Amino acid sequence: MCHLALLLPVVGLAVFFVLPLPVALVIYLVILGASVLLYKAVIDVMCRRVVTGREAMLGAHARVKRLESGRVVVCVRGELWTAWGAGFASGEPQPGEHVVITEMRGNTLVVEPLPEASSGLSPRAREIRRLASCGRPTVEQGGRRA
Repeated sequence: MCHLALLLPVVGLAVFFVLPLPVALVIYLVILGASVLLYKAVIDVMCRRVVTGREAMLGAHARVKRLESGRVVVCVRGELWTAWGAGFASGEPQPGEHVVITEMRGNTLVVEPLPEASSGLSPRAREIRRLASCGRPTVEQGGRRA
């Protein structure tokens, strides 16, 4: 139903059949202007960064809480998640270590170490960080953390 508002300029052409040309032209220009503002608002909303769900988890930072029976438990935004580590020098992340989420497999996160500089990240983690920053400067580039 709300998609019908996108057809407003087409439906507005009917005013030219009912009203005199000068009046119809003014009314149609108002309809057209309102439609342009509506389209701009819709495009702005569609271009926003995802802030919920699986997509928002990729590139997020987490902290290792504990290791239990071969599984890693990490804290992400106040929630505890099961994870497994990839690319750690010691084989597994240590409790208290900060990590970055690079992938989700079902309800299990795949995490990699979070080095001080982004040059130490794996190519996949660098790509996720680049996509997650949405063109804004990262902390390493002098930006502030959101």
